[in-house]
Amino acid sequence: MSNTQVTPKPYTVAYISAEFGLRASLATYSGGLGVLAGDHVKSAADAELPLVGISLYYHQGYGLQRINEHGDQTLEFPHCPPSTLLEDTNIRLRLQLSSIEVQAHAWRFVQRGRSGHEVSVYFLDTLLPDNPVEWQEVSKTLYGGDNSNRLRQEAILGIGGYELMKVLGHEGELRAHLNEGHTAFFACSMLQDLGDRDEVRRRTHFTTHTPVPAGHDFFELDELQSVVGHYIPREVAALGGTPTVSMSKLASALADSCNGVSELNARVASDIFPDRDVQGLTNGVHFDTWVHPQMGALYDQYTPGWRDDAQALQALQSRDDEAFLSAFDQAKLSAKTELIEYANAQTQLGLRTDVLTLGFARRAAPYKRATLLFTDIERLLSFGSGRIQVIFAGKAHPADSRGQQLVRELVQRSKELRGRLSICFLANYNMWLGRLLTSGVDIWLNNPIRPLEACGTSGMKAALNGVPNFSVLDGWWAECCEHGDNGWALGDGSEERDDLRDADALYRVLQQEILPTWEADQSVFRTVRTRAIATVPDFSAARMIRQYRDRYYLPR
Repeated sequence: MSNTQVTPKPYTVAYISAEFGLRASLATYSGGLGVLAGDHVKSAADAELPLVGISLYYHQGYGLQRINEHGDQTLEFPHCPPSTLLEDTNIRLRLQLSSIEVQAHAWRFVQRGRSGHEVSVYFLDTLLPDNPVEWQEVSKTLYGGDNSNRLRQEAILGIGGYELMKVLGHEGELRAHLNEGHTAFFACSMLQDLGDRDEVRRRTHFTTHTPVPAGHDFFELDELQSVVGHYIPREVAALGGTPTVSMSKLASALADSCNGVSELNARVASDIFPDRDVQGLTNGVHFDTWVHPQMGALYDQYTPGWRDDAQALQALQSRDDEAFLSAFDQAKLSAKTELIEYANAQTQLGLRTDVLTLGFARRAAPYKRATLLFTDIERLLSFGSGRIQVIFAGKAHPADSRGQQLVRELVQRSKELRGRLSICFLANYNMWLGRLLTSGVDIWLNNPIRPLEACGTSGMKAALNGVPNFSVLDGWWAECCEHGDNGWALGDGSEERDDLRDADALYRVLQQEILPTWEADQSVFRTVRTRAIATVPDFSAARMIRQYRDRYYLPR
């Protein structure tokens, strides 16, 4: 048998996403989808992959959250010109849409990997004086405006993104990775250009993230045609359904392969896309981005090489020498102190570093059940008063009244329980605050309605920093939870919604298992911490990007 290796064909991956969380100061993301896209790009740069990111620039971002004394959320939208954050490419696209010309300017962000390899992310900007007013709105706010504006945003993202790739040029075969249905027009444009649906499918991969209806856009076929008819023939758009087009189904119809972002998520997505073989490829997180500096330094000292081979972190669970144990405890205390000092500066609540601290931070979406902890206040107080404190963070979409009500209730509970139970709500949840929380709390709480959590990457970030998860068996946690060993399961995995049942499980495990573990000899809780860390190597973005490359990117 010959040992001759076949040289892979040259290729370039266009990774298209409506949002990218690359750094906290670049307000081109709203939540997990964008932060995951940012980690995808960072890991592609580390792996030296030929990948290009494509998105839109939003001059006003997703909004800065402000909370008044009653818990009412308002969002401020300061204007942030791209020239202060991004490189000007001097590329100006002219797109003929709905019988008018729309211009899009391209800005570039360069992500350098650990070896110096560069991956560029391009942001298209239509806030230009020559554009009609309604097309300038495309580049104002992320997920802003009405359904018509959302359609225009997706048209610029997909059609403009494909035209940009033609202008940029690329090495070898162009392959497309469609990140959610917002990006379907990219594949449609490729089909219009190549004229061969089978060829477009061969080159295209689609990732679906959420089964929640709000994450999937629908447009009337006639409305869609009135905007993009010049680029997208009616019979192509109708692949997503008629008379109402599902952008997610349109994207999947033009892709040869499709994945969900955890094994359970893939199973759920198979019900949404019954004609597709939806495979599971679990998300991962970019370790260099999310590890607390002192935890990273600790790992560098005691498991050198972990940044290249994350499996090295598993050795920490067997370390029992005094030098390591002392250094580990000090690193954890430093991360917690940093969080507690920030929280106290923001809220004047007087949180303490010696009290078990639970963290819950994510989008203020109803299915995530942020208020489940308060189902039976008296029961919670009976065992938690003076023994636990909880830090919440999360932002509701300006059009989501139910999400805003959740924020209001969290703030009101904080005020009502003051003096009996310390409940803290931190405003303006972003990437910076996300790392502060996932590294600084003692327990990461997650209690969505199963199986609606796509993956739950914040739990991976917590585990990376030695913070055990206490979570519903959903997303990634369903794949690795060892109850009482590397964290705790909330509930038995039932998929019928029962808030009273789940609240009972939350109180029972917190009172009978987690608090006794915390209040026992510190070595007991430390063991759970190090086993949480040992769990996380399989959930790195480095592993994730290798799997995308091997399964979907390399030309066949």
